[in-house]
Amino acid sequence: MTAPAPPGSGPLSAAEARRSGLRNFRAVFAGRLVSALSVWMALAVLAKLSDPATVGLYALAQALCIPIAETAKMSLREVRSSDTGQEFSFGDYLGLRLLAAAAALLLMLAAGLVQSGGTAVMLLILLYALARCAELVSDMIYGLFQAHERMEYIGRSLCLLGPLSLLMLAGGYWLTGSLIIAVLGQLAAHLAVLCFYDLPRGRQRARIRGDGFRPRWQPAQLARLARLALPLTFATLLIIIALYFPRLVVERVLGLAELGLFAAVLALAMAPDRLINAMGIAASVRLARHFAAGRRAEFLRLLTTLTLGVTAGGLAGLLLCALFGSEILRFVYTEAYAAQHGLLVWLMAAATLRGAANILRYGVVAARRFWWLGAQNGAAALVAVAACLILIPRYGLPGAGAAMVLVFAVQLAIVLAALAQALKSPALLSGAPKPRALKPAPHTESQP
Repeated sequence: MTAPAPPGSGPLSAAEARRSGLRNFRAVFAGRLVSALSVWMALAVLAKLSDPATVGLYALAQALCIPIAETAKMSLREVRSSDTGQEFSFGDYLGLRLLAAAAALLLMLAAGLVQSGGTAVMLLILLYALARCAELVSDMIYGLFQAHERMEYIGRSLCLLGPLSLLMLAGGYWLTGSLIIAVLGQLAAHLAVLCFYDLPRGRQRARIRGDGFRPRWQPAQLARLARLALPLTFATLLIIIALYFPRLVVERVLGLAELGLFAAVLALAMAPDRLINAMGIAASVRLARHFAAGRRAEFLRLLTTLTLGVTAGGLAGLLLCALFGSEILRFVYTEAYAAQHGLLVWLMAAATLRGAANILRYGVVAARRFWWLGAQNGAAALVAVAACLILIPRYGLPGAGAAMVLVFAVQLAIVLAALAQALKSPALLSGAPKPRALKPAPHTESQP
């Protein structure tokens, strides 16, 4: 016997249906804009207050911790946003995320032990790892807001976290000259926003919609959810290799100071990435509903509009960097970075390709073609490893930039192939909703 759906799990109310995609986008866009500026300005402030070696040390902590933390997300937000049939409760998602965060913390500490023998560096990595774990919990609460299309909560949280984290990092380093104290301030900012905003708003929203907010620890359900998320988790791991392997090769081959230069220029080029993700997040639930209901024209129209907007912005940025790259780097950072004009152009080209691939990725997720993402990122990871090992030792930092262009060109090509395959779905071709959306049949209700 099928259990009754909890309140809020069915169709949106009339008031919620009037909540336009544009309004959702504005809410997340504001938060992501502030967050992107804050993340980029963190490196800019360190570059202004210190030297490339200090920036490189901070980038090393990122290169060790972020890949593990991003993989530990298991793309549960994407799975949640495409779970139109309410197969899992929020408690299942939260329980699995907490287990993944605990495992990620241990792995980040192990990576720090392997990479560094110094106590100070290990302490820095520990503090940065704890901040990433707090972010993992907040991210899952964002998934609850996203599923209910209450993007304003995500936007407000990011608007609180970004400036507070930047203030604590900059103030800590300016007052003490210690990178450890600065990162400790970032950890305090993450914990403050999690405890005083995300958790209270999450409980409130779960109570209103009847989702339940406590993590659930049912092994069979968690195992089923983990299996469903496995393709996206694997895909995330592979693309993280593609993104962060160049940094590790730069540090190993060229040194910590060169890593600082590369990380700072990369942060500037990739700054719009969070805004692009904001667009995808705001549209993800609608894309999933269009696809599930067989509305091919609406699905394609929304996805095409987003992709053209992202591509146009990337090309404009590429032209600007080609003309004024040295001046931009000198103004944003210091004279030491102005010589990396060529690297900035390479990385802006890579960022343009990545932006188009990332926004199209939300269409693949909406179609639940998760294994395509694994293939896409697997190819990107292989290209990254081969290109970095060949190009960086031979050409230095410009070789790292060229490697990233190759990586994202491969990623874009494969995500386009995935969408072409998804659009051959009979339901989409006919333009008719799936039968179970109109009249559930007994054999289609085997899943809760």
